[in-house]
Amino acid sequence: MKENRYSLFINNFVQDFLLLIFFILLISLYRVLFIYLFRSNLPNGLFDNEVYLALWYGFRLSLKTAVSFCLPSFILGTLVNQIFTSYNAYKFRFIWAAVCVFILSLLFQTRIPYYQEFNVAFSPFIFNTFNDDVGAITKTAISQYNAFWRLIAALIISGILIIVLKYWLKFNTFLAKPFLRVKNKFIVILSICILIVPFSVFMRFGGSLSYKHSIYWKNSARLQTALLNEAILDDIQALYKARKIYKGLKKNASKITADQVKQSIKLLDNKEDTDITTLLPFFTQKAQGILTKKPSHIFVIVGETYMLWPLLEKYNNLPIANGLKRLKNKYDNVFLTKFLPSSSGTMFGLTSVLLGFPEVNLTTASRPTAQKPYETALSVQLKKLGYTPHFFYGGFPSWEDVGRFISNQGFEENYYYSSFSRNNAVWGVEDKIFLDGVFNKISEEPSFNLILTSSNHPPYVIDMTDEPVSKAEDLSQFLSSKANQKLMIEKMQNFEYADHYLASFVERVLEKFPDSLFVITGDHADRWTLTSTPTLQERIAVPLLIIGKGLNQKMISQNIAASHQDIAATVLDLVSPKGSQYFALGKSIFDGQDLSVGAYYWATADYIGEINSNTYEKLNNNAADLTPENLEQIHSKVKAYHNIASWRILKGTEL
Repeated sequence: MKENRYSLFINNFVQDFLLLIFFILLISLYRVLFIYLFRSNLPNGLFDNEVYLALWYGFRLSLKTAVSFCLPSFILGTLVNQIFTSYNAYKFRFIWAAVCVFILSLLFQTRIPYYQEFNVAFSPFIFNTFNDDVGAITKTAISQYNAFWRLIAALIISGILIIVLKYWLKFNTFLAKPFLRVKNKFIVILSICILIVPFSVFMRFGGSLSYKHSIYWKNSARLQTALLNEAILDDIQALYKARKIYKGLKKNASKITADQVKQSIKLLDNKEDTDITTLLPFFTQKAQGILTKKPSHIFVIVGETYMLWPLLEKYNNLPIANGLKRLKNKYDNVFLTKFLPSSSGTMFGLTSVLLGFPEVNLTTASRPTAQKPYETALSVQLKKLGYTPHFFYGGFPSWEDVGRFISNQGFEENYYYSSFSRNNAVWGVEDKIFLDGVFNKISEEPSFNLILTSSNHPPYVIDMTDEPVSKAEDLSQFLSSKANQKLMIEKMQNFEYADHYLASFVERVLEKFPDSLFVITGDHADRWTLTSTPTLQERIAVPLLIIGKGLNQKMISQNIAASHQDIAATVLDLVSPKGSQYFALGKSIFDGQDLSVGAYYWATADYIGEINSNTYEKLNNNAADLTPENLEQIHSKVKAYHNIASWRILKGTEL
């Protein structure tokens, strides 16, 4: 190797090494800042052994990220410079590194409000952004989460860091000298070539020389505190994890074969029949005709971000869910706490409730098969029973193309934003105005009414001064930390506002039509809680409250666990004539459904867990630990539901 090429290589190589150290330090700094900013979520404070472990595990995991940032510099800088000696490798390296610094700084500024809202660094739901109302999301980000100022902060911080980087890279002049003075240049190059292989393996496996002892996104959640498990993942790794989960479910769904669907049917049906040519026999269920008197009206209300945890016994003193609590005490009902939403987004919840399918990341509403009514659609089947289907949504029909989807599913009368208000709104009409408008459109004619609310959603712009919600000073006593107190109070007041007007609407309808049937749930949870260490149930679950004459808690098994996909079957089981048939993938809660199926989580009467890992929590402290075999059985059943739903959504009913 010629002297000038050797010098170029050493100087470039040392700069690459300095760049690697710089990114390791920067990512570690952002990790420390993240933990510090959310220190109120640490049960044992900052100076705890778990914090040190999180920093250590995170450091190891981020070796991969740092190397990934440095690899283009080495290939397109150092190696290219060996071919073209006049090529300015430093210029490329510096520009590339500056871009990476800005990306890291911007992601850190994004991660802070994202974690405040979702309790995770980044979730798979983030990749559904462009299927959502991008304009509304942008307005929310600017008004509620200071996106503009966060962008400015990212630019300023990046500018400072880039200046630091410029001087940092100049250290190569000092560090390269010993290598440049070496007489036997060949030994230096040979040593680098030999060491680069184990070094690459070491970095690839996160500070380990084998996969067995490696750390990666699937096994990074090693600590008891949720915040620290999220801190272990740097922003790039967190996005990578979210993307892998999102794409994994979507990929699995798109590659389903007819044989896999048949095996799934056999597993869920406990049958060994091999002659399965269509899904329809499996979808066919027999109604128990539980309600002896046919309801005059059926209401299925999907409440925006109506989470379960405010209704749990441990939060009895918290007043933000008093409306639903009042309904529980006032009317005949069945109430479920072991109930999961289909996913983390509103449209996912709506389609699952209406069609009775679990969410499989296929944007069901936009699929060709959704251009015609699904045989499982609640609207289609209730229409045959004499109920005129109405859809009420305070937002816009263009949102996720919900207008076309709803019309295609047999709804005859659909009401959106313009039916209730002409005022400007981000996500929709205020629930107070919206639900009053819904009430005024209910006639004597038997109807099925699918209602989607929208107020309990950022940006929190409703003036609460004269609204029937708790005062800020009364709610502040429930907050264990002063951090973000104003925002947390806004969230609690908006939840209470939505809860109050939902309950008032139900009471008004039942006063006028006392034999009506109500099914009330939330579209999703997984947004915010009052505790720094929420359980999976507190994070993920939504309530299911069914109000109807003659209903009581003794009518369902204590082993019931259900999800959005079971609502359609439950409603049809209640109102259909005894012995008649209906179509559903889910099961009625009155027929012993014992597995709750979501996109990323599952639940039974005693446990709740993640689909993409063996992580689970007990809902019953007396329950035994699950064995690997138990978990495999649960995951197999969940996958079976996903397989069948995927096939129906993508290809129809014929196998």
